[in-house]
Amino acid sequence: MTLRASPDGRTLSAVEGSASLVSHLAGRHIMSRSHVDALNATLTQALEKNDSGLLASIYSPDARLLPPGSDPATGQGIQAYWQSVMDMGVTGGRLETVSLEERDDLAVEEGRYEMQVGSEVVDEGKYVVVHRRQPDGDWKLAIDIWNSNQSPQTPPTG
Repeated sequence: MTLRASPDGRTLSAVEGSASLVSHLAGRHIMSRSHVDALNATLTQALEKNDSGLLASIYSPDARLLPPGSDPATGQGIQAYWQSVMDMGVTGGRLETVSLEERDDLAVEEGRYEMQVGSEVVDEGKYVVVHRRQPDGDWKLAIDIWNSNQSPQTPPTG
C-alpha cells in the first residue's frame, strides 16, 4: 500500500501500488536541513567565485531582497545588489542556521552570518529567510533580510 496525493498536494490517501510514490512525495513536500545547507553553500560559493549570477539563481523569480541600509531589490536588482557587494571586496562568508520551521509551501530560516574580505571578517549579524517551494518542487529564497551586529555609524555633527 502507498499514498496518493490530492491534486493540490495537501492531502494523502492510501492506495495499492509501489513504495516509490511515498518516497517521492516525502522528498517533495519536506524541506530538509540538507536543502537549506545546499542553498547556503551555493550562496557562499558564489561569493567566493565572484559569481552574482550563481548567487541570484537561489532566489525565486518573485523574491524580495531586503538588505540593511538599502531599498528592497527584486528581479535583476537582486543580482545587481550582490554584484555591488562583491565589487566592494566581499570574497566569502559563513551562514549558520539557528532554526528552521516549515508550513505547507513556506519554510522560515533564522540564522547568523559573517561576511569576509579575504580571511578577515568584516561584518557579522543575523538573518531571516523565507523559503518558498517552487512549482517544480524545488526550494528557493523568497524573502531575504539581515542586519548587522555592528552599531550604525553616527554622522558627524557640526
